[in-house]
Amino acid sequence: MREPIRCAVIGFDYGHQSAFGTALRDDANAQVVGVVETPDAPEEARARARDFAESCGVAYFDDPWALMDAEAPEAVSLCLPPARNPQVVAEMGARGVHVLSEKPPAADVAGTRAIVEAVRANGIRFTFGFHAARFARPIAKAIGAVRGGRVGEVRILNGTHLQVKGPRYTISVEEAHRRKTAGEPSVGELANHGGYVFLAFSAYAGAPVRSVYCEQDAFFYESYAIAGIEDLSVVSLEYANGVVATCVVGRTTTKSLPTTDVRHEVIGSGGVLHVNAIAEHINVYGDFTDGDEFDRGGFDTPTFGPESWRLYVDDFLRAIIDDRDPELTAEDALEFQRTLEAAYESAATGQVVEIE
Repeated sequence: MREPIRCAVIGFDYGHQSAFGTALRDDANAQVVGVVETPDAPEEARARARDFAESCGVAYFDDPWALMDAEAPEAVSLCLPPARNPQVVAEMGARGVHVLSEKPPAADVAGTRAIVEAVRANGIRFTFGFHAARFARPIAKAIGAVRGGRVGEVRILNGTHLQVKGPRYTISVEEAHRRKTAGEPSVGELANHGGYVFLAFSAYAGAPVRSVYCEQDAFFYESYAIAGIEDLSVVSLEYANGVVATCVVGRTTTKSLPTTDVRHEVIGSGGVLHVNAIAEHINVYGDFTDGDEFDRGGFDTPTFGPESWRLYVDDFLRAIIDDRDPELTAEDALEFQRTLEAAYESAATGQVVEIE
């Protein structure tokens, strides 16, 4: 039996790092050996990184490469701005270090393609943070059933992925004006959450996307309209094997729904499969007010059984141990980025966009 995989945790400025780092800390196959935040990160992020390092009983670093030289980790959990990721992944690959990356792993197709090349050239394992797309237990079970032929040949896919209101995740009107004035880009909900649908659908379809049609707008949040990003998209997809799909992805202002309303329908030649990802949650009603951190409005949904992010991190670690690809690979990241950019192009032009 091999020793636990030595892991470093890099970046706490945004995203799922607290969850991924916690999963690494708690997994018997991993040992967190160091924590780092980049020098240009805000103080709040550095404080979170220092607190996490203390919880693990390991050193905190201000320089990622000082950590790498001092602790020689075998793997890293990377939560950095997407535009920075390709170069960092390439440098990690050159060191033979496996990478678990936050979503999206790059800012564009070119950057994602560079990650694919670095991963394959150096023989490292790479995965990225759309964990619920393959590891939310109802979806994982459905993917297994479809891959096992339970619905016959897949013909049609339908899906909904609606996030609810939450002050932790939306921007204020003032912040939207600031970003617009400064020329800073903002990320819309299709980039933020579309991968949860696209990557589940690609597993059901078993083929790459061939064409995309998308319509989107800011229907619910004034701040999104000011910042020039969408809060709701309707996307139609055609796959290379003839499967067609439609999905609705966005964020509503509803507070009483569970954390995310996720529903899939898989129509095949031999049957129909309905998936409700809410089935992995327990509905809890309590004295949650509009002033609480998540703005839950009296409703909370803790997970029944292991959370999808724990299963995702464990798959990454086992992929290293078993010398295999993880469930979500660098090629999947490239497929997602191509689909995303085609969707935004379609929304801008009003035309179907073909993907080579």
